[in-house]
Amino acid sequence: MSFNIKNIKIAKAGFQYKCLFILTEGYKEMRKAGNYSASWEEEDLTAQLIFYTENSLACKKWRIHVEPEIRIYTKEIIFGKKSSKKASRIDMKMLSWQNEYKDIYHIEAKNLCENDWTKEDGSKVSSSYQLNRYVNKGVKHFFSNHYPVNGCLCGYILNGNNENIIDKLNKILEKKSYNKLQIYKPINKHNLIYTIKKGNNELLNIFLDFK
Repeated sequence: MSFNIKNIKIAKAGFQYKCLFILTEGYKEMRKAGNYSASWEEEDLTAQLIFYTENSLACKKWRIHVEPEIRIYTKEIIFGKKSSKKASRIDMKMLSWQNEYKDIYHIEAKNLCENDWTKEDGSKVSSSYQLNRYVNKGVKHFFSNHYPVNGCLCGYILNGNNENIIDKLNKILEKKSYNKLQIYKPINKHNLIYTIKKGNNELLNIFLDFK
């Protein structure tokens, strides 16, 4: 297979599909085991999700390596124009070698809820804060290249109705002059996948219900 631009794009799309497939596979196993709590911190949920994802049969079959939170080193950092301490961090990285070519896919996770609620330890959770953070620190960060373009945004739904959360996110996106979330084709029978387009760029948003 000749690795021209067209074939490279096809290969990258195939790798993205594999990454989202094993992510949803890990999510299903995590839900089935039920050894987590919606009151957990974002990073704690991610840690268990990575465990089930990297132990899925599909992950082993496709030989995809899953790494927890990593720093993103830009050319500015690599060549000394910016401190590495200021590097952005992203929650998950998946990679696989295809001969001399390395495929990489990044996933950033954000907690989401429809309503204000109280965790098991008594701490309060603000729905408005989490919804706005999803857009300002998630969507915006991907489109501004704070996060790599070869990645997606993952929303952990911890409270409320899924459709209502999407509607609330769309209202925030509209106010900030973004396009709305549009339903995307299912992957591994997982339907909560949406896309946002901005110019020539497209960001996938995959939502995982942990209620």
